[in-house]
Amino acid sequence: MEVLSEIVFGLALSVGALALVGSPPTTSGGLYLALATFGFSFLVLILVWLAFTHLRSMLNFESRWSVSLNVVLLFTVSIEPFLFDLIVRSNETAAFLATANQVFAIDIGVMVGVLGVFAWYVATIPRTGLDADTRRRLRRDALNRWVVSGIFFLSAAPIFGQVYLYTEPARVAIWIVGLLVLLASRLRQPTAL
Repeated sequence: MEVLSEIVFGLALSVGALALVGSPPTTSGGLYLALATFGFSFLVLILVWLAFTHLRSMLNFESRWSVSLNVVLLFTVSIEPFLFDLIVRSNETAAFLATANQVFAIDIGVMVGVLGVFAWYVATIPRTGLDADTRRRLRRDALNRWVVSGIFFLSAAPIFGQVYLYTEPARVAIWIVGLLVLLASRLRQPTAL
């Protein structure tokens, strides 16, 4: 399962980069925007990958539960580049882009929520041999991830696609807040990922 996970994460990152090649920008502004949007997608996937590999390293066995969580996570990771490519296209109808934005937000919410469940699972099963402090930190990390997951789920509400901040739907700002919360919790506890 670990090898499959590495392949899926690697392919997801590669597909995101290939999307840039498939429709290269033609202006300097377009280049900066393309790099910024790819950077956002890259950051999402890297943060998820770092957290996932850290949690997997603490799990010294595979159970049906951990395999199921892994499968759900890999599905959400594998569709992230596709969904992200859909939302950065400018030639789609407003209704389609709104739907793609909502599905992307839900996908990231599920991805981060599954990481929270995984962290809680690793913290609460007795067979991992983790000390009490590590278990406490993992439970706190799970709660942080569930908050971030909730932020992404909240951003899927239709109102956040109808209100604009500059030229982007308000949900994009909410996504940035969610990623900053995730990143801040990571930086506050470098070993937590």
